[in-house]
Amino acid sequence: MPIHLPPPSATSRRQFLQGITLATGAMCFRSIRTDAAPGEPERWAFLSDTHIAADPAFVSKQGVNLTENLKRVIAEVMQERDHLDGLFVNGDCAFNEGLRGDYDTFAKLLGPVRESGLPIHLTMGNHDDRGPFYEALSAQRPKNPPVEGKHVSVVEGRTVNWVFLDSLRFVNKVEGEFGEAQLKWLESYLSANAAQPVVLVGHHYPQVFRDDVIPGDEKIKISGLVDSEAFLALADRHPQVKAYIYGHSHDWKTLTGESGLHQVNLPPTAYVFNPAKPNGWVRGIVSSEGLSLELRALDTSHPQHGQKVELKWRA
Repeated sequence: MPIHLPPPSATSRRQFLQGITLATGAMCFRSIRTDAAPGEPERWAFLSDTHIAADPAFVSKQGVNLTENLKRVIAEVMQERDHLDGLFVNGDCAFNEGLRGDYDTFAKLLGPVRESGLPIHLTMGNHDDRGPFYEALSAQRPKNPPVEGKHVSVVEGRTVNWVFLDSLRFVNKVEGEFGEAQLKWLESYLSANAAQPVVLVGHHYPQVFRDDVIPGDEKIKISGLVDSEAFLALADRHPQVKAYIYGHSHDWKTLTGESGLHQVNLPPTAYVFNPAKPNGWVRGIVSSEGLSLELRALDTSHPQHGQKVELKWRA
């Protein structure tokens, strides 16, 4: 399963880890906020692509101190802590090759969030490595993962169920893959849980090519999910799946497919490839009717800072 960091106290940690094992084999964690009324919208902080290096002073080739960016985002999130249900970082937590030192520094940066009692949910991207990841966060290693070699779990919210998926294929290789076994598990989970809306979370974006517009002799680089078609077909045939949230491209945007399935591309916390694009995080408010997004750009003078997007769930 993806890493789920509980609050540090013995009592809250024990409560958090008392997840229930679903019939499909994944651990299910319930929403941490006990003061919220049933059906009250959930409030989340969505982060992605932090790319933290072992050395806190490290500056990327884009001229960005990655540690300082995450510190700023964490400080902003902490100002809203009392109203939040959770925070997730959607992959590429580590800088490049998923080294142990990267995760040690990353864990320290998340310290204020953990101390506050706010749950943190982490998935892995192509710049992560499961081995060093679990070495740095040994208490979180799954004993009986439902999908061999993959890490999946469910967070049962008040208004939606969150399914965290693992798209890491090869460390430091750009493309991602859910894989046949994980998609089979997802099919089983969705078939058994049709009553409540579901939001899927994974690092890589779907990438589907149309044969009628791509010359057969032209080699197309796959940088997203190699099994995009199978994944999207699965999501489309389960109407309770309302959205797929991903990162990877460092490009804040949303789109909606013909089926009504929403795709949300989170901005990076670290650096952008296109200097005209924003980095930062996203404030998410989730109800039984849809998802409200607000971009919180690190550059508050950026024209998209504060941009709000309303996504209504498909029937």
